[in-house]
Amino acid sequence: MQVHEPSPVFVGRDHHLSLLAREARRSVSEGARTVLVCGGAGVGKSRLLTEHLRRVPDAPAAVGGCLELGAEGLPFAPFTALLRDLVRSGGPAADPTGDLVRLLPELGGAAGVAGEGRARLFEAVLTFLEGRAAPAGLTLVIEDLHWADASTRDLLVFLLRNLGSAPVHLLVSVRTDDLHRTHPLRGLLPELERQPGVGRLDLEPFSRDEVGAQAAALRGRPLDSADLDLLYERSGGNPLFVESFLAAGQDPAGAPLPDGPRDLLLSSVDPLPEPTRRVLGLAAAAGTRVRHTLLASVAHRAGTGEEELDTALRPAVDAQVLRLTADGYAFRHALLAEALLADLMPGERVRAHRRYAEALQEGVERMPESERALQLAHHAHCAHDQPLALAAAWEAAEHAAAVDAYPEHLALLERVLELWDQVPDAAERVGLPRDQVLVRASRVSLVAGSPRRAVGYATEGLDELGVTGFHDPLGARRESHERVSRLRHARGRALKEMGRDGAMEDLADALMLLAHDHPEETAVGSTLAATLMMRGHHDQAARMSRRVLGNARERGDRRSEADALITLGSLSGPLDVEEGLELFAEGIGLAREVGDVPTEIRGLINLSGHLKNLDRLEESARVSQEGMRRCRAFGLTRTQGGAFACGLAVTRFYQGRLSESEELLAGITEDGVTWARALTLRMHLELYRWRPQALRATVDEFRRVLPEHVSSPVEYLPVYVVLQQLAVHEGRLLDAGRLTRDLLVRAVSDRSPSPIAHGLYRSTVVGHASVAARLAREPGEEERRLAEEIGALQRRLPGDPEGTDTNPARWAAEACRAEDPEESLALFEAAVEAVAPTGHVVVAGEYRLGAAEAALRAGRRDRTAEHTAAVHRLAVRHGITLFERRTRALRVRHGLPDPDAPGAAGPATEPAALPVGAQRCPTPDAGPSSPLTPRELEVLAEVARGSSNGEVGRALFISAKTVSVHVTNLMAKLGVRNRTAAVARGRELGLC
Repeated sequence: MQVHEPSPVFVGRDHHLSLLAREARRSVSEGARTVLVCGGAGVGKSRLLTEHLRRVPDAPAAVGGCLELGAEGLPFAPFTALLRDLVRSGGPAADPTGDLVRLLPELGGAAGVAGEGRARLFEAVLTFLEGRAAPAGLTLVIEDLHWADASTRDLLVFLLRNLGSAPVHLLVSVRTDDLHRTHPLRGLLPELERQPGVGRLDLEPFSRDEVGAQAAALRGRPLDSADLDLLYERSGGNPLFVESFLAAGQDPAGAPLPDGPRDLLLSSVDPLPEPTRRVLGLAAAAGTRVRHTLLASVAHRAGTGEEELDTALRPAVDAQVLRLTADGYAFRHALLAEALLADLMPGERVRAHRRYAEALQEGVERMPESERALQLAHHAHCAHDQPLALAAAWEAAEHAAAVDAYPEHLALLERVLELWDQVPDAAERVGLPRDQVLVRASRVSLVAGSPRRAVGYATEGLDELGVTGFHDPLGARRESHERVSRLRHARGRALKEMGRDGAMEDLADALMLLAHDHPEETAVGSTLAATLMMRGHHDQAARMSRRVLGNARERGDRRSEADALITLGSLSGPLDVEEGLELFAEGIGLAREVGDVPTEIRGLINLSGHLKNLDRLEESARVSQEGMRRCRAFGLTRTQGGAFACGLAVTRFYQGRLSESEELLAGITEDGVTWARALTLRMHLELYRWRPQALRATVDEFRRVLPEHVSSPVEYLPVYVVLQQLAVHEGRLLDAGRLTRDLLVRAVSDRSPSPIAHGLYRSTVVGHASVAARLAREPGEEERRLAEEIGALQRRLPGDPEGTDTNPARWAAEACRAEDPEESLALFEAAVEAVAPTGHVVVAGEYRLGAAEAALRAGRRDRTAEHTAAVHRLAVRHGITLFERRTRALRVRHGLPDPDAPGAAGPATEPAALPVGAQRCPTPDAGPSSPLTPRELEVLAEVARGSSNGEVGRALFISAKTVSVHVTNLMAKLGVRNRTAAVARGRELGLC
């Protein structure tokens, strides 16, 4: 039995643990149950059984394991171990019979009659186990049955057939990859599975996410997405191998194979005949899989004929080192091929790769050209034939481009660039100068989700042509203008995606370099139009898009046509909703038709956001999910899928599904603009979850990723919105007022239907009005001046940015400006009613809070209580802690009924079950024993500023003695003993 120190980390396998627990319960009520736990080496069989036993610590259990001594090894080894364990632990049947002494001689006593020894021994073991199992049950674990001797197998079969109603839960682990063709368990396992009460549980390797969870737990931090991909690929999801790589203390993706897994893997190869081991070394040079025709050609070059090859391969197949595929062979595990290749001498490895290259150059029957070129590039490189490797890599890159295999295309282009200086006639072999290979590398890098690399490749190409800085396009020779333009265009696209300065300058220069009616003019123009839109120049973007669209249709440039259609669709507003959606549909469909994946992905991203702006949240979610599916189809999940995950997370946030939103964000790793967008949403999540410190840390991270001096105002709007709300809810009213004024200045100065105005109306209009109202009630000069400035700016706001008379955001804006509280209440309630069908939970909550405060001003306490109770229930249902704090403050300030109390407005209790992904808010501490009076609230606010009783009295025009009385009363109501605690409690309750 192998003994491994259990890992302190247990990942996944929840379904398997549940099944084992269910079978354990059934064994007590229904009689003996057996589970055969099967899987490859290192997959976690022992760890699963250990975890199962750990979770049922009070149940009697014993463990025994088979020894790796072969079929003639120590008889009954696992039963000897578990019986000894049970005897030592004592119990109802702790006195062994004479026959059991034969397995446990240290107990002493006389053995039974030798002639009847085997039958009596089996009966003795059965009787003993039945006695120990009654009545509470007994769990027995037999590890590594694949190493069991014949006697152990016989005893196991006997017990399975005779335990019957005994409450025994028997767990048996089997390493299935050790079951070669002649192994005795190959025939026995099906027989065992046919026995009543016997089931089989197969453990599969971990998924990528489970490998990520294991690595994060072992490392104390998540792995980079690319490292995780490589670790998952190398380990094959095997938990033991994952742990071994991480324990090596090196880069988990590039670390050499650790000794533990290496020895474990090679242990199945060592007993094989020498010709078999030699052929396995040749096969390993091909990787994890090899075609028979290719291996036969390579083996022939190594002096092995076809019949000799078949003879050598059979033991490897029988031992499950290799498994048969439709056209050849595959190694049982990717690391096994790696271990075998590493076991070759350096000269052997080079000769093997050279033979593969020769065979591939001659041609391999039924092998596609794309596969042949890719393998030839690999083997020529490993054989140090650099000219052949470069030419083959370029050919393979062309094949990868034809099938939109972007990650592979990029890797092959990078191989070409890596080899370029080692091959004197590289340009002739490729048919392009190096700077134009860099153009391709830049374009593919961008699609593959590496905009920084895209900028680097394009800049390297410009440096090679002697072009530095911007506005120096004509410094190059006229014949180089097209080459420079392509590099400028490639870099401009990458800078646009990163949200960095320089994109428009690069694109303008790229356009200027091209002659009028040049075939590439429309492509550059469509990119420039999209960049103008992103930077907020919507009118210019629309004009240029329409011009590009016309030119593209005249010239038959369908890619630029699709791009321009998507830009125009993105610029459309609610007045032309159907037209805008038709533009999106036409553009995305056209991009898909011509195979323009970058434009299709861009269209889906923009359409998802556009539908969110129209409050068509579920439609937006479906588009995001379609984008994820398309990314999987193109192998772009890691590089482009994050944008769709982020878009879906935003939709779920709007719908109040905060836990789902957080889970989606957790899968997005740090990577440029997508990471910045994820941080934008995370800021709002931290605000509505009310985690101020986490919110500040996220703002700092956003500023690091997207520095303000190189970003547009649109990109920084969320930062100021959340900081304003944070200041409001922390009682820093002046800070909130200044941020409100700055936000309104931005909105007033922006005359286009931009995200600034849209974001202002949809998520902050109520907050702005609330800040202005609170400032107006303050006695300070600066507070009153800020309130007047905010009011004046609000009156100068453009009309509804969405341009409709029935827009709830417009009603909410008018409600905030209305002087008549009844009118304000009516408008807020109309906004609530209009937004409810959209499923926009967060906005609905904000509007209801506005309605509650308007009802207070109108003296409508019943309406205030109703709206406050509705928001409270919404907060509990969706885990929106900020709403819960705000409703609590309203109840405390104004003596409103507790919505959870019987007879309160709305349902007395919440549903027992919450929606999927929801979580309840923490139950708050009780508020004051009775509501604070308006004067007590004023006194508390002054005390919070650090004022003495005398200073409070002068500010409120009352005597210091009266202040003292108020302070005493409010401390009693708040349940505290001093002024400091009163202020802390008041801030906790949102009272000051």
